[in-house]
Amino acid sequence: MPIDTDASFARRTVRARAARLSALLLGGLFVGFLLLVVVFIEYRRAIDWVDHTHEVISTVEEVWSSLSHAESGQRGYLLSQDRRHLASYEEGAERSRTLLDRLGSLTADNQDQQDKVKALRGLAADRLNQLAEVLRQADEAGLERALVLVREGASGTTMGEVRRLIATMRAEEDVLLAGRSRNASFLELLMIGYGLTFLTVAAWLGVSTVRRLERDYQAERAEGQALAASLQDNRILLDEVNHRVKNSLQIVANLLRTQALKHRSQEVRQELLDSSTRVLAIAEVHRRLYGEGAVYDTVELSDLIRSIAENAVPSAGTGEQSMDMAVQASLSAPVETAVPVALIVNELLTNSYKHAFPDGRRGTVKVDMAVQGNEVRIDVADDGVGLPEEVASSAGGGFGLNTVRNLTRQIRGRLEIERLTPGTRFLLTFPIKPRTPTQA
Repeated sequence: MPIDTDASFARRTVRARAARLSALLLGGLFVGFLLLVVVFIEYRRAIDWVDHTHEVISTVEEVWSSLSHAESGQRGYLLSQDRRHLASYEEGAERSRTLLDRLGSLTADNQDQQDKVKALRGLAADRLNQLAEVLRQADEAGLERALVLVREGASGTTMGEVRRLIATMRAEEDVLLAGRSRNASFLELLMIGYGLTFLTVAAWLGVSTVRRLERDYQAERAEGQALAASLQDNRILLDEVNHRVKNSLQIVANLLRTQALKHRSQEVRQELLDSSTRVLAIAEVHRRLYGEGAVYDTVELSDLIRSIAENAVPSAGTGEQSMDMAVQASLSAPVETAVPVALIVNELLTNSYKHAFPDGRRGTVKVDMAVQGNEVRIDVADDGVGLPEEVASSAGGGFGLNTVRNLTRQIRGRLEIERLTPGTRFLLTFPIKPRTPTQA
């Protein structure tokens, strides 16, 4: 399809200019959003101060109520000699001290109120000492003496000073509450108005952008149809490739195996066979990803390891494989974990079959898998001749074992090598978060 070069250049120029304008507008919206967030934070802070003031007022009133409760309990005891009233007295006295401590913490930001709290604490202590002294006289000198102290005492004066001081504190907090409430209301109105403005501008920008894009789309529709057709062809081709990856890997593995059987060098033949098993391990993961026309992003790990173990047995080998899967339930692993795990298990099994049973020696290779929380443990063990000390070290071994170490680091796992009597044990531990397969 022929394309007008001048028209395309003009459209690109218009788009570039529109992109710069959109960038400026979006930057302005972002700054506006930040301002909206700041206003909201200030509003929440104002609301918190309003709640704080209410709490101070409530605490001041509770101090008076607790002192009155303690006084009522003392008088009830003096009048009835019922010691149950002492519980009310002690409860009121203790709560008064607790509330005064709390009031001191609440007014830490207000030095004037701190001074009043200090004075209130002294008055409350005097009144509680007076109440305690009357009770002591009642126990030591008798009820009549205690009643005389009540009539002659300065309780009324002390409680009057407490009442006046509490009223003063309450009045100051009421003034603070009124100012803070006005501030919160102003910020609320500002936030609502600014939010509506922000949404209006954002909506206008969205509508204008959509219209501009629509006009640009209409201008490029003919050119876009050709591009869309090409994109559709590429999408179909990509789907076809995804469905044929497993078969292609199988062909590669068979070619490697065929080439190995024809090669005269035993060393080269073994390397080709090892490469073939690695390709088969990856192919097994793809088979499970793209089976039956569905595409998934997870692989069932226990079945995958079982298949890898079965495929790793040499066709003419002398070892005998046995498996004991500790986990019977399904465990879905993401592809980025399943592929390295498949290659690691394949390498460990290949290593055991290749080196553990030389000169026709027979033996057993075991593969166990267990899940503990979000951690998977895969145990590959054999009863063969065992690894040399230098190979079992953290840096020893050939290409296969070093590949295992690299893949283990890739999945953030740990590989432990233990020399048994007889045999060798490889313990792979790595974290995993089980996921539910989802269709791609």
